[in-house]
Amino acid sequence: MKKISTSRVWFFGFACTLLGQFSFSLHASEQVIPAHPRAELELNKVSEEDEPVNFILSSAQRIRNEVAFERVIKVFGSVSSNTYRMPSDLKRSDTTDWFKGQIASLGGEIEFECEQRDCGRATIWTSDIFGERVLSASDVNQNYLAVALDKDDVQHLLMIYVVERSNRRVYAHVVEILPRERVAFDIPVDISSELLRRGTVRIPNVVPDSQGAISTEDLENLTVLAETELQEFADEEIYVICHVNGPYSTEELLEHSRSCAQQIQKVFEEKGLNVVPFGTGPLSPIEQTPVSRVELVIPRLLKQELE
Repeated sequence: MKKISTSRVWFFGFACTLLGQFSFSLHASEQVIPAHPRAELELNKVSEEDEPVNFILSSAQRIRNEVAFERVIKVFGSVSSNTYRMPSDLKRSDTTDWFKGQIASLGGEIEFECEQRDCGRATIWTSDIFGERVLSASDVNQNYLAVALDKDDVQHLLMIYVVERSNRRVYAHVVEILPRERVAFDIPVDISSELLRRGTVRIPNVVPDSQGAISTEDLENLTVLAETELQEFADEEIYVICHVNGPYSTEELLEHSRSCAQQIQKVFEEKGLNVVPFGTGPLSPIEQTPVSRVELVIPRLLKQELE
């Protein structure tokens, strides 16, 4: 089965592809994670045919009236969703922990999780993404899990959204995607070997936001990278290239990408590296898909490979 590499991208517009042409049923769809034994099924939807779906791996934001995700993977496959009212003695945290236990027992991996305000506005998840009023809750009463697991050599992608409403009832919404093509997550990259072999490498797991900001955690990881794998290139001229996408004009994105590259330049130069910052904004997409990312290029090694 062909693999699709993950991409961390900004996706605009409403996530209505989660809904598609669904048919209603009186019974829960058979999903890889069974229902809690005391949960009550409130809603069930099943796609009549395979369709494009956004597998969300970040918080949800609204920028300039557009819904945006920092990281999302567009896949094609069948979709089902079950919405459950959980037993009255289970709180939101208890329900989330129950799902985590099920995921662990099935050998699944949580690719992204968030809770409360870290997930973004709850109204976006309720209305724009899942389109279920029964999930209405405040920003501090939500949890989200993005999960990948295999069963019988079939990959299942799950989006699990748990809320506690104002009446203290807890609801869990489980969207399951069966992608036609397997999705691969965060394949390890040997930075120094790739630079030596190709003269260029994309730094995995470092993603600037739409304003070019690099998180504190990512800056710490870049510091370690500069201290270790990149020291053998201390005598080389290293170009740091930031690609930034988002709901801004091209001129703004170019400026944001330059800011991104300059943040990394400061970290690398403190470790004795010779760095040239360069920002391309959205002008260098990957296969016509806007992907925010950071790449390193050593021109001398690129020339050697071409000779």
